[in-house]
Amino acid sequence: MEKISDKCIKDFLETAPLYSWKEFKKPDMNRSSLWIKEIDSFCETCNQLRPFQDMRSRGGGAGMAFQALSTGTSYFQFSCASCRGNQHEYLVEQIVTDETIKIQKYGERPRKKLERDPLLQNFFSHDSECYEKAVVCISNGYGIAAFAYMRRIIERNIHELLSLIQEDVEGSESERPVLAKLAELRTESPMSDKISIANHALPDYLIPSGLNPLGRLYKVLSEGVHKYDDGECLERAKAIQACTKYLISELAARKKNRESFKNLIGGL
Repeated sequence: MEKISDKCIKDFLETAPLYSWKEFKKPDMNRSSLWIKEIDSFCETCNQLRPFQDMRSRGGGAGMAFQALSTGTSYFQFSCASCRGNQHEYLVEQIVTDETIKIQKYGERPRKKLERDPLLQNFFSHDSECYEKAVVCISNGYGIAAFAYMRRIIERNIHELLSLIQEDVEGSESERPVLAKLAELRTESPMSDKISIANHALPDYLIPSGLNPLGRLYKVLSEGVHKYDDGECLERAKAIQACTKYLISELAARKKNRESFKNLIGGL
């Protein structure tokens, strides 16, 4: 478990969904509050990502006895460091024990916009309703529901993803073993067999640092919702999203480069 720090709190305020809990170890020297000076966020006035700072007067505190952080609530207010007009506010509940500090964001203004990836929206166009529900669930930290929706979407679209991979590699003699593995994944074999096959069904250029995103997808598809708590399901839903986005974006970029190259050379 990570020790709580300014960076931990900053990341939590910037990214954590409402009503989700995050637990940390208490630091060696206890904090007096969760206060931090700055976060990074999108400023609607400046229309770009900006640092937001707490510009409220905090007083000197000279001569006052140190009071350690205790269970209760914390209020955060940050203003854009550039225009100073746009503000972000957060309400956080903290539960402090002898060894841990557990925090939950229960208020946020302005409301965080739901991020929808254009590539995934296009790929999941036949399942747009399920994808929209998955995005809402991920944004709000509803892990079990998010995992169920993302699994269903991938199960319905996995053959289309395999087709994209096949189209990318079928022109290369060196990738014949990959094509054979892709064909195996289309059969009605048990999911346990497909996990090991998927780990060898991508060319090396689609496996960053030895991490096989297709193998990871099949592994997650084999995992039941009932096995994990809400937080673990949320992480798996995000993993499905990340693996799918990586594969689609890499394949789309390679296809675009191939077409550009053909058009350039064809015009010579």
